[in-house]
Amino acid sequence: MQIWVYNSEENKLGCQLSELPENLIYEIGKRLTIYADYVRLRSTSKSFQSLLPKLPNHQLSQVPWLMIPPANDASETHCKFFSILENKMYKLELPKVQGKLLRGSSCGWVLMIDGYPELNLINPLTRAQIQLPPIDTFPDVLGYRPYMADEEYLILRVRPNLPKPAKVQVESIAYARDVFIHKLVLSSNPNASKEYMAMAIYGMVSDLAFCKNGDKKWTLIQQNDQHINHDIISHKGKFYVLRNDGGLWVGDRNSLPNMTQLVPSLPRTILNYFSLVRTISGEFFMVRKIHELEPISCIDHIYSYKTIDFVVYKLDHHQGELKWRMVKNIGDNVFFVGINDSLCISSQNLARYKGNCIYFTDDYFDCHREGIVGGHDMGVYNVEDRSIKPLPGYNYYLSHTMLVWPPPIWFSPNP
Repeated sequence: MQIWVYNSEENKLGCQLSELPENLIYEIGKRLTIYADYVRLRSTSKSFQSLLPKLPNHQLSQVPWLMIPPANDASETHCKFFSILENKMYKLELPKVQGKLLRGSSCGWVLMIDGYPELNLINPLTRAQIQLPPIDTFPDVLGYRPYMADEEYLILRVRPNLPKPAKVQVESIAYARDVFIHKLVLSSNPNASKEYMAMAIYGMVSDLAFCKNGDKKWTLIQQNDQHINHDIISHKGKFYVLRNDGGLWVGDRNSLPNMTQLVPSLPRTILNYFSLVRTISGEFFMVRKIHELEPISCIDHIYSYKTIDFVVYKLDHHQGELKWRMVKNIGDNVFFVGINDSLCISSQNLARYKGNCIYFTDDYFDCHREGIVGGHDMGVYNVEDRSIKPLPGYNYYLSHTMLVWPPPIWFSPNP
């Protein structure tokens, strides 16, 4: 049951609902799985606000919104959120995002970063904030020097625990803001558990580090080889890490900084970057995005890019071993991939979503450093016929310019 409170009918609807018994109002609230609908119901009258908790106690829909961060404008304090399910745009005022880059999302929280050492998460629905250990406490950050313009950070270029000569790179605040953290994922929603953790892929060689709630610094996860970490997801307090050799590793609060390999490496290293997705039923998929460069100016050597295809692998048992197998179908599943913690929903009973599709946003954050115009690469990929269509509602909030920066992010609306 969904309740919409439009301005023209607000008083009439409020009177009708206020006549219902309190226990029925409470039951209606428990059956609203879209957070915006719950807020509308609660705001109908003051009696409803006292009867219904500010934050719902039941499970909400995990269908993500598309978050459109503010442009690089130090004065902008609003973010837009487009709900494909509702075909509706929300505009939320978030003063704390002013001048910051929104760099991914996990469990309903968004990473805010401006290049200075301080790192914060924000919940766009409640405006609550969480402070994480700062950038200069990552294991391979040797120092932060605020007095050195454009050379504020000293960063190791090799994996810290490998026996190689130390190579130190001088980097700027812009690098720390745009590139240093590749992806950050939470183990659980901090509102649901105070024992949450965060894990990040970061740095020159895509190292792994984690922190627990209350930690003052990031702790390195030991990896005694040169393989690159591609993606992280979390489920029920466990982190799953996909590497560029196809290996899948798992770790939790009790095992970290040590992780256990679930899936052996592939015979050869994967060159392209992959996303890792876990379905509602517990199956793992590995999603490879294939880009194509497009010249914009041959004279100035300026390029853009676009996604032209995906290759999908499923983790299956084969002769007693877990192995990745290429598949042409993901069933009723809908994948949401990008710089967010990858999400999966079932298309059943969701009329606006088509199963067997991948909804993707741009995750090529290195493009600015490499002289490539980016941020615009978004769409819906049909696994069956390999077609790519624009995201629903695309024209609502974006022009047809090739530069969309910072790029939109899939966001799970969890208060």
